[in-house]
Amino acid sequence: MCKRKLVITNKLSLGARELGWEAYSLPKGEVLEFTSKQLKDIIKHGTDEVYGLKISEETGELVFDEKFYTVNIMNKIHINTLVPLEESECLANLFYIVIGTHKEKGELMYDVVSSRYERTAFTAEKVKTMLELNIISGGACISANGEILVAPLERQPVEKADAGKEKATVDKK
Repeated sequence: MCKRKLVITNKLSLGARELGWEAYSLPKGEVLEFTSKQLKDIIKHGTDEVYGLKISEETGELVFDEKFYTVNIMNKIHINTLVPLEESECLANLFYIVIGTHKEKGELMYDVVSSRYERTAFTAEKVKTMLELNIISGGACISANGEILVAPLERQPVEKADAGKEKATVDKK
């Protein structure tokens, strides 16, 4: 059986009470819901690949996955109400997560999925702008030299020399 790639897009809450998490399943594009316990079990046992959250070694709780460049996630607190989980200067009520790249007419395009499950592609210029405005909440970041780094959606096998390190790809404009 093939492992699913689950990109965490939203936290589900009823007011301040946590209900669970929504995940976008690749490549089918299904929207799946999990409780925190189910998600922790999936991560611990490796039954599926989870991107966007990891289990904290100190607390055992779900936290943002910095290897996937996750900086925030939308919190669905009521029907059709999305707010950023972490308060920030971003005024958006919609986040995008970069899930890959492809070439279109010779131009590198960035595949994204939104917190409302729109699947589209953006140019490098638009991705840079959205990263600067904190509208892209995961899957990519801007490096120190201004290049867009895209987190791979492939878990790298852990080698003895590079134990615990995963590689990111660099896409140049």
